[in-house]
Amino acid sequence: MKLVTIYGSPTPPGKLARALGLLEAGVRDRRPGWEVERVAPDTSLGPVAAAWRQDAVTKVGEADAVVIASPVFRGSITGTLKLLIDMLPVEALRSKPVAILTVAAAPHHYLSAERHLRDVLSWFGALTAPNSAFFVDRAFAADEVAADVLDELHELGEAAVVLAERLAGLSFGPAPLTVRYGAKASG
Repeated sequence: MKLVTIYGSPTPPGKLARALGLLEAGVRDRRPGWEVERVAPDTSLGPVAAAWRQDAVTKVGEADAVVIASPVFRGSITGTLKLLIDMLPVEALRSKPVAILTVAAAPHHYLSAERHLRDVLSWFGALTAPNSAFFVDRAFAADEVAADVLDELHELGEAAVVLAERLAGLSFGPAPLTVRYGAKASG
């Protein structure tokens, strides 16, 4: 089975990338039957104009489970991550387990990006993991990451994987509103 992680930051890898890497390593170590692949924006145009390669859409669509990692930027997700989400067809996330990982500069941002992602993921009909992981960026500033932080990252990866294993092949309805009303409008 395959876990695709999405690095939703337009900036060079930093603390969010480190957190995501630790989650990925945990899945690889604990779930040897799982392939783990990261998709990240192409930042060759600079951090403001970051874009996604078309294969990012394909990789997300082919995944059995997804972890979306986003910094909290101005109280929400980054525009770069939103660009990828806007490229995805409903089928890419429908009935698919998706876990949310966010990192912010201050603790009072703990629900801001998650709330926006949960709303968008419900539009797709994704199976969002019941709990997300949020960290203040200083958790990844030292050479050693605290054991409780590592545990939480591993638990989040495990949640996505277990949901995918136990719900493989199942589809959950009713269809997302976009599918139901989109079909009526064109029919």
